[in-house]
Amino acid sequence: MLINTFSLLVRFSDRESAVDWTPTATNQAGGVQLSQGSTIISALRTRQEILIWTDSGIVSMRFVGEPFIFSFTEVAEGVSLISPNAATNANNRVYFMDRSGFHVYSGTSQRLPCTVLDYVLSDLNQDQAHKVFAGSNEGVNEVIWFYPSGTNTEIDKYVLFNYLENTWSIGTTSDNFVRTAWNEASIYENPIAASKNSSTVNTNYIYSHEIGHGDDNDSFTAYIESSDFDLAPDGESFTFISKLIPDVEFRNQQSTNDTVTFTIKGRDYPLQDLSTLQTINVTPASTFENTRARSRQAAMRISNSSSDYGWRLGDLRLEIRPDGKR
Repeated sequence: MLINTFSLLVRFSDRESAVDWTPTATNQAGGVQLSQGSTIISALRTRQEILIWTDSGIVSMRFVGEPFIFSFTEVAEGVSLISPNAATNANNRVYFMDRSGFHVYSGTSQRLPCTVLDYVLSDLNQDQAHKVFAGSNEGVNEVIWFYPSGTNTEIDKYVLFNYLENTWSIGTTSDNFVRTAWNEASIYENPIAASKNSSTVNTNYIYSHEIGHGDDNDSFTAYIESSDFDLAPDGESFTFISKLIPDVEFRNQQSTNDTVTFTIKGRDYPLQDLSTLQTINVTPASTFENTRARSRQAAMRISNSSSDYGWRLGDLRLEIRPDGKR
């Protein structure tokens, strides 16, 4: 298929020849001028159709055989793509991003409720939005979008959606996690991604993901951090956290000294920066930890730095009670 993004023209070659584009009475080459929008943004092949995004909606292209060869049906109006590579296949659906949010297509287009939408859209460098691209990691039920933030002209952050758990997370591409292309690579065991060593060294790499617990055997900090939480009514009472029961699965445990660090952060007023209230080191032998953390709003960060072992967080169990007003 050949797309002319300036004239809304979609052309297709003969079914028996990828180089024969001239329509005749004896072949199936042809072309269709789309009637929706003013320009074509991109297209993506799915199991049953080819989706074509214009600047005003989505058109479904399906093979129907002679005499028309392909049918073109408008399946969504008012949605588009923020960049040509901002859509990906995953979980027998198509996930994509436009300038107003995230969407999923499975016969019809639906907007995805996103708990980090305001953060991403306000953080995104709109002048460099054409560099946004999506990738899928079906082995862990995730779709990820990489984007340039703030005044950065290159990709430096990402937003991730777990479609099995219906959860969102955000992250930065520090620790050399700068990716410029992503492929699920279903013929391999793990997805692959492209990048380069740094912004000053033009050395390109292909990375194989989801292998081991480090950056090519080098340690890096792996962490997850919650948003603020407080007691109802919101922020009216101070919160006192007196006990932590850690639920962590250590993977490829090397010794009983393997450590995951729980950091309790807090702030007394919404415009204050979070400060560290208490740090607890958890090992495979830990049962519970008594704590003394007091604040109006609190957040939890769980982290470690090792290339030898990994960890998985289970339920977060905290003993919390109101601690008066101020």
